[in-house]
Amino acid sequence: MDDLIDNLFDLSDNIETIELEPEQCEKALQISQDIRIERKQWHVYLQALALFAFAEWLEKREPSLSISHTVHQEISSILKPEYANLINAVYNLQIGEFKVCLIPIISFSEDGVTIPRAVVDIAEFNNHFYIVIAVEEELEIAGIKGFISYQDLIKYKSQFQLDKDWTYQLSLTLFNHEVDELLMYLQCYSPGLIPLPAIPNNRQTILAQMQRQLVNLLPQLNNRQLWEVLTWEQGVAVLTNHELVKWLYDNSTENSQISALHLSDFITMVSQQAVNIQRWLDNQIDDVMQAFSWQMSPMRGQLSNALPSSIRESSNFSQELAGILAEIRRNLEIPNIANYFHQDIVLEVSLRIYVIVWSLPDDEWTLLVVLKVLPGNQIPYSLNLRISDQNEILVEEQLQPDTYHDYIFAQVIGNYEDKFLVTLTSSNGEVRTLNPFVFIKE
Repeated sequence: MDDLIDNLFDLSDNIETIELEPEQCEKALQISQDIRIERKQWHVYLQALALFAFAEWLEKREPSLSISHTVHQEISSILKPEYANLINAVYNLQIGEFKVCLIPIISFSEDGVTIPRAVVDIAEFNNHFYIVIAVEEELEIAGIKGFISYQDLIKYKSQFQLDKDWTYQLSLTLFNHEVDELLMYLQCYSPGLIPLPAIPNNRQTILAQMQRQLVNLLPQLNNRQLWEVLTWEQGVAVLTNHELVKWLYDNSTENSQISALHLSDFITMVSQQAVNIQRWLDNQIDDVMQAFSWQMSPMRGQLSNALPSSIRESSNFSQELAGILAEIRRNLEIPNIANYFHQDIVLEVSLRIYVIVWSLPDDEWTLLVVLKVLPGNQIPYSLNLRISDQNEILVEEQLQPDTYHDYIFAQVIGNYEDKFLVTLTSSNGEVRTLNPFVFIKE
């Protein structure tokens, strides 16, 4: 083995080799096989080997900086397959107070480095240090070829070659090869001496502005990569929204097709401010509720099977809602603890939206939406009510002129991780989307 290693690279380069244990290779293989997109599994395999090699080297050289006890936690990108398959680097690896990015290369003899543009140009993925790890997978060895700080990386950026696949090509001569200095920096430096760019606070706004473009482009992914379909600016909008990246990963495998309609719903869910139902159940009037014209309806605790005359006669509003709920309750139980909210909108005709919410056992909650044509308005040719969550379109109801009622309703049940988006569409193509509903315990 030693003779073979000597023939591959010159040991006078002072490269400290790290032997990869069979169990580390097996674990790396398991991690890579969790990647659904087969062509990306090799890259993730090398990422995992680079991480295990670096963790072992750090454990031996400076145990106080060891990451071995956290390697199997979600401390970096390696255990987030939705990102590991997009960005070929192990980034946001926490070593003490520093963030570290590991760049795997496939041979000790390589004199160039391919770095994903994302870890250089996007604040969320920037790191204090970038470390090149050579992996000779067949020989089951690895080694640190060099490192560079974020400031130096940016200083030399004019020398990088930008490729169309959103990667930079740069020379290893730009890196510091004295790995003992890396240990010194990690032990003695302060992260404040290597400031990283602040994350912009307008990510959701930009994503919302690009929604129409992305809905048209992302369904074209199929078996293609992001850089083949999107501009870099569009790519940044996608990559910086973890929920959207995970949705794409779950929905754009090699044999699946992205639903443009649900994609549009999903982007709205992750880019718009949500209404926290938990506040509503506590009778709290939050800023979102006021900003989007929701009003509390005077029904809490008053509804019963008998529908007492105090409700029927208190006001036209209460009478209207009580009458609707009496009909709905023939097939659906609505508890007295439910809270009632409404707002009026114009969507081809004047409509009133009722939202009824209540909590359920086992950390679940329910959302009941009623859409009613206001008196004096003719029922439009068709009126659609759609509710989606993060995974799919859950329910679609349609009101048509020849129906008996002048309202439609839909109910969904979720847990504390679910978001629900309500979308209304009129017969003339007008669309109104309500801000997402969530249940966040505070």
